[in-house]
Amino acid sequence: MKVTIIEGRKTDDYDKSAKILVDVYRSTSTMPIMLKKGAQRIIPFSTLKEARDMKKRNPEYIIAGERYGFKIPGFDMSNSPHESAHVDLSGKTIIFSSTNGTKALEKIKESIVIYVASFVNFSSTCSDIIDSGIEKIDIVLSGRPDGDADEDLYFGLAVKEMLEDGVDRSDHYITKTRHGSGTKRLTMIGGGRDVTYSLKKDFADFPVIYRDGNIIRKYPEQT
Repeated sequence: MKVTIIEGRKTDDYDKSAKILVDVYRSTSTMPIMLKKGAQRIIPFSTLKEARDMKKRNPEYIIAGERYGFKIPGFDMSNSPHESAHVDLSGKTIIFSSTNGTKALEKIKESIVIYVASFVNFSSTCSDIIDSGIEKIDIVLSGRPDGDADEDLYFGLAVKEMLEDGVDRSDHYITKTRHGSGTKRLTMIGGGRDVTYSLKKDFADFPVIYRDGNIIRKYPEQT
C-alpha cells in the first residue's frame, strides 16, 4: 500500500484517491465520539454562515463547533471530545463547523472514500483500510492557521507505519503527542480534558467516513 502524508493547509490540488482526514485536536476526535454517543450523522460545514443557515432550516438539529479553540456564541456545543463523551446524542443530527478540520474536508470531499480518524478510532480505521484492499491512500493533516500541528503528524506517522509495515507504534506516538507543542497549546486555552479524550486510543472502536455530505459510522449497524 502506498501511503502519503500531506499537509492539508499547504495543498489545494488533490486527486480522487482514498483519504484519511486528520485533526487530532479536535475535530476528528470529537466526531467519532459524537457517533459513539449515539449521533445518527454529522453534517460538516466549512463556514459559519452555512452552519447557521442549516440550523435555521432545521431547529431540531444540534449545532456544534469552534473558532480558534473556543465555542461559537449561540452554538449548542463546542468542538470538544470531552463534552461529547458526556452527553446523550442518541438519534441526533449534528451540524458541525471547526477552524481546521472542516476546511480541510472541503478540499478533499470529491475523493472516492474519506476516513475521519484520530487515535480514538485508530485500530478500527487501520483494519478497515487494510481489509478494503485500498492500494493508495493520502493522510491529510488539517494543521492550524499559524502552522503545522505536531499531533496530526504523529498520528499520521502511526497510521503510515501500521498500513505500510503492519507495525503498531500508536502508543509511542500518543506519548509523543502528550508531550508535544499542540498539547501545550490546547491546555493553555483550557482544553486539558479534551487532550485526555483525544488520546484515548480506540475509545470509539469503529471506522468513520464522509459520504454524501454526512459523516457517519462506516457500518451503521454497530452499537
